[in-house]
Amino acid sequence: MIRNYLKIAFRNIARHKSYSALNIAGLSIGIAASLLLFLVIRYELSYDTFQKNYDRIHHVVTVDKPKSGDYHYTIGNPYPNLEALRASFPDITFAALFSSFGSQVTVLKNEGSANGANLKYIEENGLLYADPEFFRVFDYGWIEGTPEVLRQPNVAVLTEATAKKVFR
Repeated sequence: MIRNYLKIAFRNIARHKSYSALNIAGLSIGIAASLLLFLVIRYELSYDTFQKNYDRIHHVVTVDKPKSGDYHYTIGNPYPNLEALRASFPDITFAALFSSFGSQVTVLKNEGSANGANLKYIEENGLLYADPEFFRVFDYGWIEGTPEVLRQPNVAVLTEATAKKVFR
């Protein structure tokens, strides 16, 4: 019985070629558009969901309105803005994150090192400058130490991969 239905369908497709092509093209475009829409929505809803309190984390941006009239949103906020937010909303935890891309990193030589030169390289992924509150908002594991070490000046926190790269 299904065999007869398929024969009739192929005969109708062969008999009405332009009408069938138009219907098949429309169906294909509709399926492709719905799949693309599904993928975009799934990506947007999964952004930063690896964090423990992802539904309570918000991103504050700066809105610039130049004389041309259109708005520009930038991810940067000046440091005094962060202090004003902390003073205005004391019950909310704020994290500060400052980044610098293409920065040169210099690792000073050890007294007992084999070669006498300092290690210098450009960090393409950028450096992140954060205060200890950053680790109260975002959930990251520590191999050694605590976030309170960031309260001291001239202190760096490294990922395991960066530590292996720097201290081979």
